[in-house]
Parts: sequence; C-alpha cells; structure tokens
Amino acid sequence: MKRDLIAYGTPFMDNLVHIDHLPTKKDEGARILQTSWQGGGKVSSALTAFGQLGGASSMLGVVGADSYGDFLLRDYARYDVDTSHMVRDGVNSFSLVLSDEVTHGRNIIGRPGTTRRYALEDIDEDFVRQHHVLHLENADPVSHRLAAIMRENGGIVCFDGDGYSDATQAMLPEIDVFIGSEFYYNKLFGESEEYEKNLGAVRARGPKVVVFTLGDKGSVVAWEDGWSFAPGFKVPVVDTLGAGDVYHGGYIFAMMQGKRPDECARFANAVAAIKCTGIGGRAGTPNLEMVEQFLETGTFDRSLIEEKTKLYANFGV
Repeated sequence: MKRDLIAYGTPFMDNLVHIDHLPTKKDEGARILQTSWQGGGKVSSALTAFGQLGGASSMLGVVGADSYGDFLLRDYARYDVDTSHMVRDGVNSFSLVLSDEVTHGRNIIGRPGTTRRYALEDIDEDFVRQHHVLHLENADPVSHRLAAIMRENGGIVCFDGDGYSDATQAMLPEIDVFIGSEFYYNKLFGESEEYEKNLGAVRARGPKVVVFTLGDKGSVVAWEDGWSFAPGFKVPVVDTLGAGDVYHGGYIFAMMQGKRPDECARFANAVAAIKCTGIGGRAGTPNLEMVEQFLETGTFDRSLIEEKTKLYANFGV
C-alpha cells in the first residue's frame, strides 16, 4: 500500500487505569473500573488514528528493545504503520495514566526510558522522500532536517504544537500546517477570542494553515481563504487522553482526502469526540464509517470500540 504520511516522535507505553474518583486525601482509596495497556505518544497516536481511518504511514524514532517495545511494534502493525526504519534500544518510556468518573480528566505519572536519542545519522533520506506528508512533535535537529527534506521534495510539514516552546515558535517558518493546543493558544493570546486576528498572527510567521484545538469547545482554523470555528460534539466522556493526538490524525487524513481546512477541522473534531468515549489513545479511535455515521446522524456503532477495549485489557494479545 502506498504510504504518503511519515512521522517522527517518541512512542510511550501506557497503563491506563479508570477509577471512580481521584483520591485527594492521605490513605484514601478508590475503586478501579477499567484497566488497559495501550501505546501512547503524540505522533504515535496520530498515526494509529490515521491507520484506523484507512491510511497507511511510516514511523521514525526509537522504541525500546524490551517487552514494551515488542508490544508497541505489534500495535503499530495493527494500524498499518511501517516501523522498518525505527531504531530499537534500551527500555521504553512508560506512563501510568489515571482517569476518573468525576472530573473526566487524566493524571499522568511518567517514567522516562533509557532509549538513546534518534540521531541525524539515523535518517534514511531516500526513505523519507518516498512520502508526501511529514508529521512532527518537537523542534529538535532531527525535526529540522526532516522538514527540510520534505519541503525540498515538495511535500507538506505538519506539526503538533501541544506545549509552547521558543524552539517551536522559531520553527514556524518551516511548518505548513500547525495544529496547536489550547495551552499553546493561551500562552500566546491569553483568553482572547479574537481568533481571526490571533491565528492570522501565527500564519504570518510561516504556516499556510493554523489550527488550535479548544478542548470540548471544538477547534478554530485559519488559512489563505479565511478562518472558521468548528464547534465540538457532545458525547459521554470516558477518557480524554489522546484526544488531541487523534485529532491530528483525523485532520491529516481529511486533508489528504482533499477536504478544505474547515471541513478537516469538523472531521477531526468528530474523530476526537468519538475517541473520548473509550479509554486511552487507541481503543476509542474510530474507523471512517463510524465518523461518517456520526457526522450524519450524531450516533455511531460502538462494536469496534468494544472489541478494542477487550483487546487492550489483555495487553493487546
């Protein structure tokens, strides 16, 4: 299958624990409602969402040479993600993710891995040039080089601006589609709702398309022909972990189908909303049929989510 999308990032192993409430007092207990073992990471979850929708992609980065790494590679294959150019080394990063029924939020307790950094020398430039779209999550030297290769090749560079950094701001001229989080937006503009003006200011730094996700409010997008606010969808929320990540996968999928930026934002809102009805960044990701049904009727068939929830409850085997 032709693979037009390639991404570079850090894969995580997540142990997700959904509880009745989050303990806040010393020696307080809570009841576990659901557990799940799933892959995580910003561009990783974007790629698996892209794959669940029907796309094929490739992943670059370093994955652990351990049982978690074995799991993550099997999981990538499940979503048609080519990992032939990933490096294996050390112990993979791990996160314990607590979500609760009261706040519908999540608390993440992380353990860094011992994997080495992906290096410039690891890049197979000919392999990168076989793709047309690049998705990034940080502004390190590897990302700069990959962006240069993609733009030299006439391709599109997308970027996940989850958290604000000066390095990301400096990289804006190298990015074609910048999708930032609500936290990034608030860092730049506070609570200002002058979206046309504010997104225009980011576009002036280089990106052709600028998107900011605004949690359950939806997302806002600006491009050459104007700007648009795409309202969020109301769904019964189980877990918001990975919602922003799969939004990127949904947006890129719609973009590669030739949809306008405002249509891409609405499509991606739907992908993220459906994901929030399942635990983690994998179990709730919908296929294309589910998204189309949801956009048309406001409902969707949950059988795939239920199937994946059972799969990941058993370490994905």
